[in-house]
Amino acid sequence: DCRQMDMDKYSPQLAAALTPARLRHSLGVMQVMGEVAEVYGLDREQAMTAGLLHDAAKDFTPEQQEAGYRACGYQLKHAVERDYNLYLHGPVCAHVAERDYGVTDRLTLNAIKTHTAVDGDDFDHPLSWCLRFSDLLEPNRNWRDVPWLAKGLPRLRDAAFSGRLDEAALLQYGWVDQWFTAF
Repeated sequence: DCRQMDMDKYSPQLAAALTPARLRHSLGVMQVMGEVAEVYGLDREQAMTAGLLHDAAKDFTPEQQEAGYRACGYQLKHAVERDYNLYLHGPVCAHVAERDYGVTDRLTLNAIKTHTAVDGDDFDHPLSWCLRFSDLLEPNRNWRDVPWLAKGLPRLRDAAFSGRLDEAALLQYGWVDQWFTAF
């Protein structure tokens, strides 16, 4: 069972680094990644690892965030990327996945990095898109405060789980603008 194998490999370190809610979210993303891996012919373990570790540094303190940003070497291209919670945690989490969890697979690391970063290697790879979809679709997320997104998620789920990657990507990409307009 990949779920148990991943948890055995990365626990208790991951559990110590994340709040219980973030760990629950990461487990949900890992679950969805395991499901969509079949749809897109992805390596299941690779997909589940990306899902599990995609937010490995999201609960960093502001000091850890700054140190992680300096250490990861990500070059900001837009001022808005400086927002750790929305953008910068992806590159930092990829760095932490490599440094602290021993992940060496470039595609996995790039998927983690680009789940928030606006560009990067493998940005358009199905693994990267599936991680973005899974981050929204995981079963523990509560989108009550974002009704327009909650309303659109069934359509994203249908497209993503039916193998219509381009349609799912366009849906999600279109929500980025709506997200920033709403908030």
